[in-house]
Amino acid sequence: MTLLDTLYFARPYWLLAIPLTLVAAYFFVASSSKKHNLDKVIDPNLMVHLEYKNASGPSYKWLTLLVICLSWISLSGISWTKHPTQMLESTQKTILVVDQSLSMYANDIKPNRLTQLKQTARDLLSQITEGELALVAFAGEGYVISPFSQDRKTAGHFLLALEPVIMPSYGSNLTDGISAALSLHNSSSTPLHIIVLTDDVTESDQAAIPELFADKNIKFDLIAIGSQEDSYIPLPDGQILKRNGRNVNPKTPFSDLETLSNRLSGNYYQGRLSTTELAEITNVYFDNSQTQEADNQSIHWVEQGHWFALPLLVWLALQFRRGALFGLLICFYLSPQPSLQAAPLDWFLTQDQKGQKAADEGNWQEADSLFTDPKWKSASSYALENYPETVETLDKIDRNAADNYNLGNALALSGDIENAIQAYEKALEQDPSLDAAKENLTYLKKLQEQQEKQNQENQQGQSEDSKDQQSSSDNQEQDQNSDSNEQKDNKSDETQDKTKTPEDNNKDTDENDASESADSQQQSLDKEQQQALNQWLNQIQDNPGLLLQRKLWYMHQEKRNERLYSQEEQRTPW
Repeated sequence: MTLLDTLYFARPYWLLAIPLTLVAAYFFVASSSKKHNLDKVIDPNLMVHLEYKNASGPSYKWLTLLVICLSWISLSGISWTKHPTQMLESTQKTILVVDQSLSMYANDIKPNRLTQLKQTARDLLSQITEGELALVAFAGEGYVISPFSQDRKTAGHFLLALEPVIMPSYGSNLTDGISAALSLHNSSSTPLHIIVLTDDVTESDQAAIPELFADKNIKFDLIAIGSQEDSYIPLPDGQILKRNGRNVNPKTPFSDLETLSNRLSGNYYQGRLSTTELAEITNVYFDNSQTQEADNQSIHWVEQGHWFALPLLVWLALQFRRGALFGLLICFYLSPQPSLQAAPLDWFLTQDQKGQKAADEGNWQEADSLFTDPKWKSASSYALENYPETVETLDKIDRNAADNYNLGNALALSGDIENAIQAYEKALEQDPSLDAAKENLTYLKKLQEQQEKQNQENQQGQSEDSKDQQSSSDNQEQDQNSDSNEQKDNKSDETQDKTKTPEDNNKDTDENDASESADSQQQSLDKEQQQALNQWLNQIQDNPGLLLQRKLWYMHQEKRNERLYSQEEQRTPW
């Protein structure tokens, strides 16, 4: 809290104790000044020896009150000195390159290699705190999933949504994955950190990748996933990947991967990383060339509360033995209690901090129940795939570009295409460089156009069917008129009979059948419309990887426009 731009209180709530102290002192003095009616019961000569008179005068009482009030000011963190500090920001750029080939479904590591890859990547994301980070995935081709950003949460959400089956082209093209990563970094002098998680490398990769690293300042780390044990590849649909009628048994070539790391002067790791190995990868020491001054400065208030605490120390020294009891009380409250040794700092955490702690541990259910901040609450709801609650939470806050982008994702996944388009457009108005919002907006507009076209076709089909029904009814009327004319001609020669003949009954039956067939045809049209609507709604599934899959497919089409893609003979589809 800043007062008149000259005073700053880091903990202003302690100032509320000053009026409470003054009120308590007033009532204490008022109660002690009242005379008791003991003089009527006790002899005055004896009363002299029973009364206690405080030896301290009124000046000492006022001094005590002043010292207590100064102590509250000291605890409030008062400051009147500003100290501007120049901020430094890291220029370090890290790219996480993850393998998404079908061999990641291999079950030699329980439950499979993909799970270990995602767990290792999440460990890296939680430890990389400096600079910007990007995410690249590769299978038959390499794709930029998330460009350079300081937002680790977005990269984490994309990582969770990645699956080998959503990749547009199958295979394990590590060279193209490295090329996609290097396309994000144009400068050859600025340092770059590339971390690769894969379970395979080919001879062509070993020949091509060192050429890509030539004359570039790159720190390279490779983490091998998998094992040499016999296994098979169970696909998500329950089938086993086979080749020539036999189960595919992918074994990780550890020696080849280590050789590639050595050729690139990088570090090689295998399996799940230990704490020491994580520190080796993520602890980067920066020099002056890897840092730059930030655009803004940090204003730091130098706390001066210790000067207000000095009178309290002097006052305590004057208390002699009475101060010893006060010191014992302080030691008692500062001593660790056995019940608090498990988590002594949890008492000082806010609900949002406790929720963030639960989210870091992967317990999103508990995090969602703890979060009170709307943005964090929406993030936990999104992680739990509770998209309506995510939309409801984001609607109540003032949104920036990132918030509107997240709102658009939640609306799209919940099936509200029109509002999702509006949210993406609002995000692009606030930040035109938000490429992810552009891609999702393009996809949803195409989806909306397809739905409108489908609705028009259904309406045209309905109008044509109604015309056919109208023409058939006109023909029936003409037939009925001709039959009635024939009956009138026959009435002059035949005797009139008021009862219906079997032919008349057959005619009535035919008319009823025609009306029933028209009703059933109309009902079938309604069912077709409902099926078409359901089919369109099912295109927006409650699956976070759907938009990512569509994004990867568009990127694949762009690459096909640039060059005709064909599966290389020496590369396997896993």
